[in-house]
Amino acid sequence: MRIMIRRGLIITFLLLINFGFSQEKNEVEKRVKKNEVPETALEWLKDAYEKKRRTKWYFQTDGEEEVFEAKLKHKRHLHSIEFNMRGVVQNIEVLIKEKEIDEDVYEVILSYLKETYTKYSLSKIQIQYTGQPDDLEDLIDENELENLKISYEIEYYGKTETKDELWEGLFDHSGRLLNKRIVKIKNTDNLDY
Repeated sequence: MRIMIRRGLIITFLLLINFGFSQEKNEVEKRVKKNEVPETALEWLKDAYEKKRRTKWYFQTDGEEEVFEAKLKHKRHLHSIEFNMRGVVQNIEVLIKEKEIDEDVYEVILSYLKETYTKYSLSKIQIQYTGQPDDLEDLIDENELENLKISYEIEYYGKTETKDELWEGLFDHSGRLLNKRIVKIKNTDNLDY
C-alpha cells in the first residue's frame, strides 16, 4: 500500500513538473489610451526614459495575470516595459539580434535546441531585465546592470518527429532553459498592429 501511494505521489509530482514546464501562451493584448494607465507607471516611464518618446500603451492578460505594457523605441532597440495593475514596473524586455547575445550563452541555447528538435529556427529574441523599480530605472538612464536578473525570452519554431510548433522559451543568464510554452496564434494576430 505504501509503495502504491509513493508511486502515485511521484507520478503526480512528475505530471505537475511537466505541466509547469511546458504550457500554452494565450495572451490577449489590447491597445489602451494613456489616461487608462496608472499614474505610477507614467511617472516611472518619464523618469527612466527622460527624453520624450512616442509610447504605445497596451493592456495584456493571459487569463490569470493582467498587466499594462508600454512599447517604445530607445537607442535603436524596441523596448517593452511591463507594469502591474498598480503601475509598478515588473520588467523590461529589449528586442535584440542573435549577434547581441553573449557567445557562450548563445552556444548553450543552440545546444538545447539541437538536442530537442530535428529542425528549429529563431523568430524573436528579447533580453529581459527584472528587478526593483529603481534598479530598472538605473538600467535605462545610467546603463547600470547592478541587482538585475537577466534572462532571454526567445520565440522559435521547433520541429520534432511528431510536432511542429511555435514555442516561447525563457532562458537564464547562462543560456539554460527555465521554462517553455507553446504559442497559440489567433487568426487575427497577423492583422493586429
